[in-house]
Amino acid sequence: MLKEYLVPSAGNDHRPLLLRPRTVLFVCMVVLAFEAIFLFGTVSLVPRAKLISAIAVNALIEETNAARITNHLPALRESPILDAAAAMKANDMAGKGYFAHTSPSGTTPWYWFQKAGYDFSSAGENLAVDFSNSSDVTQAWLNSPEHRANILNIDFTDIGMAYAEGSFDGHPAIYVVELFGAPALPSFAAKTSPPPGVNARAVSVAGVSAVSAPSVAVATSAVPKAPGVGTTVPAAEVKGATITIPNPARTVDYIYFALAAVFAVALGLNVFIKVKIQHPQVILGGMLVILIAGLCIVINQHFAVPPPVVL
Repeated sequence: MLKEYLVPSAGNDHRPLLLRPRTVLFVCMVVLAFEAIFLFGTVSLVPRAKLISAIAVNALIEETNAARITNHLPALRESPILDAAAAMKANDMAGKGYFAHTSPSGTTPWYWFQKAGYDFSSAGENLAVDFSNSSDVTQAWLNSPEHRANILNIDFTDIGMAYAEGSFDGHPAIYVVELFGAPALPSFAAKTSPPPGVNARAVSVAGVSAVSAPSVAVATSAVPKAPGVGTTVPAAEVKGATITIPNPARTVDYIYFALAAVFAVALGLNVFIKVKIQHPQVILGGMLVILIAGLCIVINQHFAVPPPVVL
């Protein structure tokens, strides 16, 4: 039966069933319909799902504490002051369109601790942008040695988390900031209110919605405060190995590639087995499917979701 679809013979009038116009038309319609649905989901539905899931601040804190408990460390307590600092940092990145521990103007992570009023003995920062959900963010951090070191740092007692919507590298994105700290004074832990006018949760940039984009998470090493230096202790940006999370666009491209390969095989068999018996419609049909599959792959490179990575 498979031979009838792929190999030209007298039984199929030297027109393999896979390359006949009716089959080619059906395959092309299915591919185009599937690609349209995939692109619609990528451009319209996925960003909204990302928006809803990436802002699950409570889930991120719970997952961070779950990792600590699994490693026999005490859970971190959520600090409204660190929430405020994280919100200000996230909003600064979203508003200015950068993704780094130190802003283009030279503002370090520790500036936000100071501005929120958190006097620390040690502190750390994890960043992420445009992951598909909170569990992916936490797992990416845990898979990176530097981020994991922050999460499992025994010196930290407090945690703050926030997100902001903005633009990064020309595309809308969601930024996530995770801050860690240990207060410099025992009485500091009792402080429960963020500075006036500061939202201790998410701060969004109006008019921008999230879409899929390359995602990066980076971590600063925990930096103890040097005596007399204050909260602007410089911290080197530490980058770990790249970790790729499964990319739906790549999976779809593999399907298109496999489809094109099957039709290329059928086309090759048709041309070379019966060199003297050729049917232009059959050859053009096979080439059309290969062309459409290739076109869909190219389109996905421009519109589909790139894979999140950790640096």
